[in-house]
Amino acid sequence: MGECRTIIQIPPAPELVDHICLRSVQLPLPSGPDAWHRSGRRQPCTMSLKLSWSSVSSSAQEDEVALSLDYGKLYQLIEELVQEWPNLRERLENQIPVVNLHGQPVHGSLHIERGQDISLLAGKIASLALAYLHESSLVINGLRPGAVQQNFGQCEVRLHLPKALLRAEGGLLHRSLHALGYNRADAVAAAVMEDGFQIQNIRCHCIIGVNAHERLQKQAVVVSLEIKGRADDHWREKFLNTYQEMTRVVAEEVDKTTFKSVEALVVFIARLVTVDFGNELVTVRAEKPNALAFAEGTGVEITRSREFFG
Repeated sequence: MGECRTIIQIPPAPELVDHICLRSVQLPLPSGPDAWHRSGRRQPCTMSLKLSWSSVSSSAQEDEVALSLDYGKLYQLIEELVQEWPNLRERLENQIPVVNLHGQPVHGSLHIERGQDISLLAGKIASLALAYLHESSLVINGLRPGAVQQNFGQCEVRLHLPKALLRAEGGLLHRSLHALGYNRADAVAAAVMEDGFQIQNIRCHCIIGVNAHERLQKQAVVVSLEIKGRADDHWREKFLNTYQEMTRVVAEEVDKTTFKSVEALVVFIARLVTVDFGNELVTVRAEKPNALAFAEGTGVEITRSREFFG
């Protein structure tokens, strides 16, 4: 199918939407982001996928698996795709184009080393899953006309790389949401609806708190960041070129702080991420795991834009 270059139309979600899920699938990457900046290194990766469609009702009513999606086949297709990463062909027969909502192809940046852009891999997985959904819907409706709404489909992909960052114990997470979309010629594509990264559990140690005993020595603070974009290559390129340095700087600068409130600390971090590193929007969460004896953590979460800081 040709690349879509016109405005993409996304069919509205029907009243009844069901989901096929693959959770915490181990997909070791032949090459991926490395905490020590080494290229071409194998990396552990966990994928969770939720494929939404309408619906499983006919399959459930007749107790007939031929009227549903084969998640075993879906898993096999994804596994075969990941084994080729990052040397993926642009037009595999079981994929559809990945585009933004303006119909522009999402190819990834030429300035990012191959294998480092896991958002590109997530798009390929979503493209494959939505193509499989679309083709399966046509087959199912051939068997039972009207059994499924064949023009609707969404795919959420989460890729978790636990070893991508030295100072972030939770690693790097990418989440994307793609939907079946159509241009004016009814060519089908996987349209990017949501796209973002999370840096999870940056462990810092600083003076924080208003109590007298909290001013005596540093305590642990766990920081997590979420950064979202607009499904274009520019913001992802900026993030992928800076997230390792940004994580290090956040950890080192927080270690130097002596705030009394967690509120002041999260605003300080948000300023670093947006103003100093050029991100448009960030969600910052900071927790004190030792603040309360019977709570795993207490903290504050905020979302701030670069514009907020002038």
